[in-house]
Formats: sequence, structure tokens, C-alpha cells
Amino acid sequence: MSDFLPFVQLSAPPGAPPSLARLAWNRLAFGPRPEDLPSLDNFDLVDFVDQQLDYESIDDSACEAYVNNLPRAAPDGSEVPPLDAPMNVLHEYAANNFDHKVFLQRHLWTTTYARALLSKRQLYELMVDFWTNHLQTNFQSYAKYWEDHYVIRAHALGNFRDLIEASAKSPSMLEFLSNRYSDGANPNENYARELLELHTVGSYSYVPGPGYRVQPNYSEEDVHALSRILSGWTNYRSPIDEFFFNASRSWPRHDWTEKSLWLGGQGLHYIAAGGAEQGEQVLDILADHPSTAYFIAHKLCRRFISDYPDQFCPDAVEAGAQTFMKSHGDIRQTLRAILLHPKFAQSWGQKVKRPFEFFISTLRALGVNTMINFLPNDWSGLGPRRFQRIIDMLGQTLFEFPAPTGYPDFALLWWNTGQAFGRWTLANIVVNYYFGEQLTPNSAPANALLDQLLGLPKRADEVVDDLVRRFIGRDIEAADRQALINELGNGSASALIASDSPRLRPVIAVIAASPYAQWR
Repeated sequence: MSDFLPFVQLSAPPGAPPSLARLAWNRLAFGPRPEDLPSLDNFDLVDFVDQQLDYESIDDSACEAYVNNLPRAAPDGSEVPPLDAPMNVLHEYAANNFDHKVFLQRHLWTTTYARALLSKRQLYELMVDFWTNHLQTNFQSYAKYWEDHYVIRAHALGNFRDLIEASAKSPSMLEFLSNRYSDGANPNENYARELLELHTVGSYSYVPGPGYRVQPNYSEEDVHALSRILSGWTNYRSPIDEFFFNASRSWPRHDWTEKSLWLGGQGLHYIAAGGAEQGEQVLDILADHPSTAYFIAHKLCRRFISDYPDQFCPDAVEAGAQTFMKSHGDIRQTLRAILLHPKFAQSWGQKVKRPFEFFISTLRALGVNTMINFLPNDWSGLGPRRFQRIIDMLGQTLFEFPAPTGYPDFALLWWNTGQAFGRWTLANIVVNYYFGEQLTPNSAPANALLDQLLGLPKRADEVVDDLVRRFIGRDIEAADRQALINELGNGSASALIASDSPRLRPVIAVIAASPYAQWR
């Protein structure tokens, strides 16, 4: 769907361009935390990328301890299973209980946000988000909770072939695209079609040349044949909804006959009569297909460099695709070729933050170390249900997108007047939640944490400059800077500001939600 949006040139971001360090922290991470800012003055992109790609060597024990110790007490008195719970445990908890499925989703919101906020493995977390959308499923099935741990996180920086097989066998994917009901005599084509169109080769060839975006990559006959090849890949008759290959005669059974696939090439791919190995052979073919390499590289370039890779960075797509093919789908090597391409360093003004990135980058800039627990049914003024209502309004509720495309990654769809107001509203309640609620315009509570984080008290102009450095990381227009100082200091740049200054919290929210802070 989103591939066919028209090219719309973004207006230039206000203010000065950022340093390469700040660009990298905004694109390859959810923005810097205050403790990261000193390292921006001595920054090397190659070192940063290589360190982040080698995520296993990064000590993230503090984040994992925090996540694993988050409260799992659900509103009905039950306890949500841990993140690595096997299918039998999740089946017992949620298979026949809609509320428990909701509680699983809420806990996964909390832990996903907490990892994005606190993890030192920032690029890994971004790739988890990337593949979550590329291989979109939602909480139509409680198995989405299992899929996050055992499919997406297990393979986010691994091998693409392993990832798509894990996805094909995921109980969540089997439910979401109906392959669990695909019978050899009357196959369901939903998953087969999306495996081709969205997960691997794309509808039309992404390989440069005369067929680019006009040569179909598959025919309707291919979709029908692939659906028969994948028939019997099910979890329908599993007592705990696990994947199994149905080799029996019971419905939904497999079509064992030989098949052939065109897949946009010069000849046919013949699939000998057989069982589960038929599907595995097709996954091999799709993972090694040139259009898959270019399609995945194109999407990665869109995520990290530009909304419009065709116009802005075709050479980066080429570099990524060639690496993908040479490495047989090594995601780490492919991503490295893209991120170290010169176009990345030249790409300022090409990407804006989606709501997820805005929410987390705001929290990271503030330096907070705890995440709101979205599990309780708390509708109070600053309770988790109100936070979630605003996030819903912004349009990116995690694990809820209804279409198999996943959330789009275009500024055209995420930056408008409604988003500006919603992000300002969210920034306001974030500041009040973490640093004490301000109930009236002329009075604010003192808060030791806010004083500590901002080094207060200090002059109004110093506070504004500090906040701009945290949230924006580049020079803003002189008139805007002066307006912020005048507002915070009530007309005096030298006015001493502390956490109980009534203008401080609103100014923090204005800077966090300003157009300056929405670019990444």
C-alpha cells in the first residue's frame, strides 16, 4: 500500500542541521539520554554502528533486570506470564479468556517501551520494531506475545531465511493470515499472497533495470500453487496452538502433489511431490530471490535514510541488496552496508519521528529511568489508561495495526496539525507524570528529581539552552530561543528557575513537542 504513495518533498526542518553524531543517535537509536550527550563530541559512525550491531557484546543486564521485574499483576488478580513463557503456559492463561489476551498486550506494551527507553542495545530495539511491522500480526491471537520473544527478538539481527521460516510457523501468523485453516483441497491464499507481496519479493520487481516496479514477481497461479504448498502448515488441531505439519488425512491436510512456481523469472521452479520440505524449498527460493534482496534493502533504506529511497539513495539500496545476496540474507551485514553508505550521513531532513519514537525520545531526553505500567485499569488523570488513550489518538498503538502491511514509515502520514496537538498533549502529561502534577497555571510543586536532572536552580536562558540540547540537539532560530527564554523567565533571561517555577513544565512540553524535535 505505502509503496505507491506519491513523492512529496518535505519542507526543510527549522533551525540548523545536526551533527552526524546527533543524526545517528536519532536514527539508529531512540534519541540520546543525558548521560549519552558527552560522547557526541567524540563520535565515530563506524564504531557506533559496529558496536550496536554486535549487540550481544553490550551489557544490557540492568535493562533486562528492570523489564523482568516489572509487575505482572493483572486487574483481575491473575498474573501475566513472563515474556519467555512457552505456548502451553500462554494457552492455559489466555486461549479462552479475552481479558487475559488484553492483559498480555498491555504487559507487552510496557516491556517494549521499557526496553526502548532503557536498553543500551538501541539499534537492536529499532530492528525489533522494524520486523514487527514487516511481519505484521496483532493480538487477534494471544500467541502474538509468544511471537515477539521467539520470532522477532530471536532473529531481529540474524539471518533473513531463518526469520521468515520462524514467522511462517508462528502461531500468531498462522492465525492472522489464516494459514491454520489452509486445506490442500481448498487452500486459503491469504498467507501465501502476503509472503510474496509483503514479506519477500514484493508485487513487482525491485531489481534495477527495465522491469523495475513494472515486472510482476508472481502470478495468480503462483499464489494458488504456494497456498497448496503451504497447506497443512497449521496449528488448528494442536492442543496448545503450536505449529505442526499435518501429514495425516484429517482437515486441514497437505496437498502432496508436485507444483511449479514462476516467481517473475525466465523459467519455472519445480517443487517435487512431498510434505513440509515443499514449503521449506520455497522459503529457500524466496530468501535467495534477487527481488527479495532489493525489496528488503529498499525498506531498510526507507526506515533509516529516507522516505523515498528511489529518489534519494538508490546507491544505498544497491549496496544493501548486493550485501544481502552475497551474505545469503545476513541482516547484520546488510544493515551495516546501508548505514555506512555516504547517503546516510547526508540524509538530514528525510525522516520524522512516528508516535512511538516521539514518546520514547521524549522520555529519554528527560533522563527518566522508569516506565509507566500499562497493565492496571487506572483511569485517573495521569493513569495508564489516559496515557494509552492519547497514544491511541496519535495512531500507533503497538501490536494493533489491522492490516498485514504494518505501520507505515512516511512523514506524509505522521506529521500534521492533529499530530502536533496530540504530541504536545502527550508531552504535557509525561512531564506532569514524572515530575509532579501542576494543577494551576500559577503554581507548581517542587520536585527533587526534576531539580537534579536539570541541575536547578539556574538562569532561564541556561535552562532553555539545556532543554534545546537535550530534546533537539542543534541550534534553533534566535527568535524562537528568545521567545522560550522570555516565557520561562517571565521576561527575564536571568530569572532563577527551579522545579516549582510555574512556567517550567509547560516550556519543557513545548520544546519536546516543537517541530524542531520531531525530526530524526
